[in-house]
Amino acid sequence: MAETDLKTFNCDAFAKDLAGQASQVIPADVNNEDKEFIVNIIFRFCKMAGDALVGEQNSKLNAQQASLITQFIGEWIFHKSVDIIRAGIEPKFREGILQKIAFTVFDIAKKAVERDMPQEQLISLVEAQVKKCFEKTIDELKQKGLLNEQTTQNALSQSNIDTMAVEQVEAETAADIAIMSDEKIIKLASLAVLIKNFPTEKLKNILQKFNKPERDVLMKYLKMPDLEEKLDMGATMRCLEEMKSALPEAVVVSYDRAYKKMCKIVKNSSKEAIFNIINNERPLIKEFVDACYTKRKAKVPAYIADVISKYLEENVS
Repeated sequence: MAETDLKTFNCDAFAKDLAGQASQVIPADVNNEDKEFIVNIIFRFCKMAGDALVGEQNSKLNAQQASLITQFIGEWIFHKSVDIIRAGIEPKFREGILQKIAFTVFDIAKKAVERDMPQEQLISLVEAQVKKCFEKTIDELKQKGLLNEQTTQNALSQSNIDTMAVEQVEAETAADIAIMSDEKIIKLASLAVLIKNFPTEKLKNILQKFNKPERDVLMKYLKMPDLEEKLDMGATMRCLEEMKSALPEAVVVSYDRAYKKMCKIVKNSSKEAIFNIINNERPLIKEFVDACYTKRKAKVPAYIADVISKYLEENVS
């Protein structure tokens, strides 16, 4: 997007647009009177911010940067308006709280934009400062005796931005499920039954092997406490058997086979060459290789014997 002069920024129209967008996503549990409050205060604070940015003498900002700062204010006023309404804070305190939020966002975002801070860092910075400002403002009201303990805790426990983020993920997951075949969904649900009690690290490794839509659906089933009750266990067992049949056959490692293979390698190689390969290895490995010369078998697990014989095969010249 090409940069445009700050004077071209129509803050009145932009504030109306932000307020209009907010009106479409206000949660259903907010009553009509409070909805009107949210829309109105977003427009007023965004208009004030825009006017201040455009009216600043010798400003280095352009129109796109001014709109970004104003948008940050609109978004955070929206989320914190919902939070304080849900917390049950009296209307007479709401505007004062939101005014402090708006000023904090304006100050932090403006300075960060002027320094050309990357947008991802800017988003994190603003969010952290909003949280800090909100908690401080709520605590001040409590200390003055204007908020009781219950209302204070209600306010501090609210996070509409997190709620909307979760809802967005759920909506995307639902969309992913909608376009997946029934067979794939059943397989993912069946796999969830099988792995739900695996250790955390093992679960993470398994989840990383799936693409995002499949991973999201699988995680949804992993978090479902009554998953087994909701599934047709007959279909689940068929899916698990099918998955099992698709896996490669387990290779049975034989100590004697590995030992004979190693002795053949040793026989066809010089002792010096073998010694050079195992010179820095552990005593147990040296003992196992020496057994080809001494005929005394070393007590090593079969899988280690197999690894050693393969290692010699790969490294002997």
